[in-house]
Amino acid sequence: MKRIIFYTLIFLIALAAETHAQSFQPTWDFTCMGCKPAGYSIVSGSPAISNPVGLGGNPQTPWQAIMPSPPSFLNGSQADIEDSKKKTFLTLKHNNFPNSNHQDAVRVLVSKFVPGKQYNFRFGVLFSKIAATNSAKSLTLTITTIDLVPQVVKTLTIGNLGENYWSNNILSFTPNTSALFFTFSAEANSNTLGYVNLDIPQYAFDCVIPNTQVQLFHSNSTTRYPCGRTGLDGLEKSITPPNGSLIWKKGSGAGAEDLTANLISAAPVGEYYAFYRDGTMPSCYNVQTSTAKAVLSYVETQVLLSNNTATNSCPESSVNLETSLVVDPNQNLELNEERRWFKNNNHQGAPENANAISVSGDYYAFFYNKKYNCYSTDLSTSKVTVTIKACCAAGTAQVALLRSGAVNSCPATTVNLNNSTVNNQPQGASLVWFKDASHTVAVADPTKAGAGSYYAFYKDNVTGCFNTDLSTSKLTVTINACETKVNLNLKVFLQGATTQENGVATMRNDLQVYQTGPSTFGLLPTQDPYGGGAAYPEIKSTFSKVGNVVDWVKVEIRSMQDPSIILESKSLLLRVDGTVLDVDGFAPKFNPQFGGVRIAVKHRNHLAVLGLGIVSFNAGTVNYDFSTSLSKAYNVGAPAQMVLTSGVWCMPMGDVQQDYAVDNVDYAIFDNSFNNGEFGTYSNQDLNLDGLVDNVDYSFFDFSFNSGFFSTLINY
Repeated sequence: MKRIIFYTLIFLIALAAETHAQSFQPTWDFTCMGCKPAGYSIVSGSPAISNPVGLGGNPQTPWQAIMPSPPSFLNGSQADIEDSKKKTFLTLKHNNFPNSNHQDAVRVLVSKFVPGKQYNFRFGVLFSKIAATNSAKSLTLTITTIDLVPQVVKTLTIGNLGENYWSNNILSFTPNTSALFFTFSAEANSNTLGYVNLDIPQYAFDCVIPNTQVQLFHSNSTTRYPCGRTGLDGLEKSITPPNGSLIWKKGSGAGAEDLTANLISAAPVGEYYAFYRDGTMPSCYNVQTSTAKAVLSYVETQVLLSNNTATNSCPESSVNLETSLVVDPNQNLELNEERRWFKNNNHQGAPENANAISVSGDYYAFFYNKKYNCYSTDLSTSKVTVTIKACCAAGTAQVALLRSGAVNSCPATTVNLNNSTVNNQPQGASLVWFKDASHTVAVADPTKAGAGSYYAFYKDNVTGCFNTDLSTSKLTVTINACETKVNLNLKVFLQGATTQENGVATMRNDLQVYQTGPSTFGLLPTQDPYGGGAAYPEIKSTFSKVGNVVDWVKVEIRSMQDPSIILESKSLLLRVDGTVLDVDGFAPKFNPQFGGVRIAVKHRNHLAVLGLGIVSFNAGTVNYDFSTSLSKAYNVGAPAQMVLTSGVWCMPMGDVQQDYAVDNVDYAIFDNSFNNGEFGTYSNQDLNLDGLVDNVDYSFFDFSFNSGFFSTLINY
């Protein structure tokens, strides 16, 4: 059991210092006594790392003769290590006395051997001594498996044939497993203390990579460009050997410079040579001189042409050089390549737009590599002479109308012929209309065409020529009758008349039903009080077509952009539910307006109110309800334009003078009527519209006056 544990520990220690074939753990390191080089393990004794100065590098224990530098230093293997490690080597000793037998031995684990393959291991040995000692009798190298019961693969004992020179030694062996122990030990003559030194470089094995040339699928390729490139990584035909890698160099010798990975994938114009390199021995190649050569040659290339001349075909006023009529379709463009055209033969200046050459002259073609930015030649002979002849910009095709008929859209009573969509209008030409097919009688105003047949032509904007002398592009216009008025559904409440019935806002119609005699009723005038000329003889009857009337109001249609402009006005009747009707009992009709509008409502003793902008007021029915929100009243720098009464927004009362403000003048007028005790009269001072000028009206007026109300219309 103890033996198993011992070998297991040795095995684990060795694995930690493993070296991969075909590299070896070198024997150079920092000088020291009782130590070993990195990667080695001490089997027995107390080895040292020495240099030519002395044992363990100590000048106090110098060698008895001049010690030469180790071969690994002389052949450059130590060139890249630290200076303090250079010229160092491993020293083993054997103290061979009957009462004191101490023998130095070290070993190192090397792995990744190919079983059954022969390897040659090279190393240097030097026998030496210090004062009062001898040199060792021999050095033994034993190669074993790493099993718990190791098997000896090979043993070599090198005898002392002379001191103070480095002998070059070689051991050939064939491993039967992929990992092996290399054990080195010294042996001295009886009753002596002897030393032997060991110099092993990093690459101690002969090359095992096959010494055959790399085979390539092909060796020569060409490019149109001096900056052209090709990939070398797909040229290998032979199979890369185990532990080897394919290397490309700029020269045929193994010492030539390697190509970097990016150059292998995109090698510029030149010659390149392929090698196999041992993956564990960078200095080991399949051959010293490669014949596996790949050549990328630049072959100056001209653009092939189908024609040396080109002329535009009317109605086109330009030439496309990138067509098979000009360039040879059999000369294909390569990846990352394009043709470029210049007005000179040495590609100076900016290239031309070859798809639309509109100026006569000579043009030269070049191939251009977009990826590496160069041309296929610096002197083009691929010349095309372009001639641009004048054309009628109108062309020769008939106007392609997408419809053959057009109908007016109410409220318009005409048709705009220019709105007829076409899909082939040439540049530099206009669409024109005639009443005949031979462009004799022009349409005076194509934007306002009446019923009839019209013929479309294209006309050159410069020369005045037409696309044809006989048009078949006919458009038949039909005009349908239109309702030319806009129906306005308008709703507004007057503060003075507003009350509630069953929780619903309504207005009193006291002025309509006010008893004026034993059998007469009504104070409302049959003629509108605003001078609009409207009359409603049945106004005093609640059974008339308008029904329960509160009073007359005046409605104005104003410009949205400039509300000072009154486009149209009407005197209308206000019902108790807030709706505004015309004297015919229907919603009022107004003329269509093709710009935005605002609605203004006026009453003889309430402040006028102005609505928000209405963009479309040219057809159909327009709805506007002032009572739903304070924001429905337009306001510029004025107090709130409406007051909330009985749950609806109302026009404020008190402007008896109708000057858009409740001010001192209104106060004086109202005060006079109040003091006179007016009743049974249609008075502007009757603010709540009940036929009396009394304390209720006084209270209402006082509220409006103290609130400082004025209409935003005062600004206009």
